[in-house]
Amino acid sequence: MDDDLPWGSACRRTPGYLKVQRATCYGRLGLGEEAGSLWTQVLADVPETARRYRGVYMARQATAAAAAREPDQAVEIARTVATIAVETRSARMRRELSTLERAMRPWHDAPVGRDLAEVLAPLTEGS
Repeated sequence: MDDDLPWGSACRRTPGYLKVQRATCYGRLGLGEEAGSLWTQVLADVPETARRYRGVYMARQATAAAAAREPDQAVEIARTVATIAVETRSARMRRELSTLERAMRPWHDAPVGRDLAEVLAPLTEGS
């Protein structure tokens, strides 16, 4: 694009970038099933070596699972994310996990809620 409109680099965005943005928006709108499906597609294309991106996207996938009323799945995903967050010390990932904690409030007193607290405990130790 070569015009005077303030598009910035938006015209250079890839289909993967757009899929991430769409999944993020669906998740923030509480459309857990739709977001979860997109996160599965996104994560299939993110290399294992891109640990910070994978961790952030997986945390968002876990939040989508909670929104879709799949708390067990959310906790399973969070196990991996918590490990990556501790190893990388990613503040962004920690923020996403805080969002997951809020999404999991309905199960706070249930066994799955206690499991999540246990999974996330290493993130608060020493902070």
